[in-house]
Amino acid sequence: MKLRKILFSFDGRIGRRTYWLALLALIAAVLVLTFAPFLLGNEEWVFLILALTSQFIWLLSLWPLLAVGSKRLHDRNKNSWWLLVFWLVPFALICGGFSIILFDDARTGRTGDFATGSILIFASLLPALWGIVELGILPGTKGANLYGPDPAHPLA
Repeated sequence: MKLRKILFSFDGRIGRRTYWLALLALIAAVLVLTFAPFLLGNEEWVFLILALTSQFIWLLSLWPLLAVGSKRLHDRNKNSWWLLVFWLVPFALICGGFSIILFDDARTGRTGDFATGSILIFASLLPALWGIVELGILPGTKGANLYGPDPAHPLA
């Protein structure tokens, strides 16, 4: 499978090795592009460039991350919508946990609740770890499935 199809198409299947290689390449590219302004010098404007470009770079990497995850889920004979469980649920739990810990409720006079917020943050690990196991550790289905031929044996 060509690199363009791996990173930008949502069709087909990829194996664990291709998934991990694509993921590591994307992470490396994002890190290099994010911290490249530091190579320009140590002036104040470099930090402004870093702050502005890092969100843009993250948004650019979102499509390839979704495409690679989608094809990996297809190899497991699962729908791409499972990415919402693996990404959105942990994100929502972490945001909720930190908001409970850090912010006070002026209407009730209640201060941040460390225990409840910590439980939500800890709970975010469960779907995230499940996603790591599902996408990166468990083998794909043998033979062809709803999403295409087996990437390990494309002619079988």
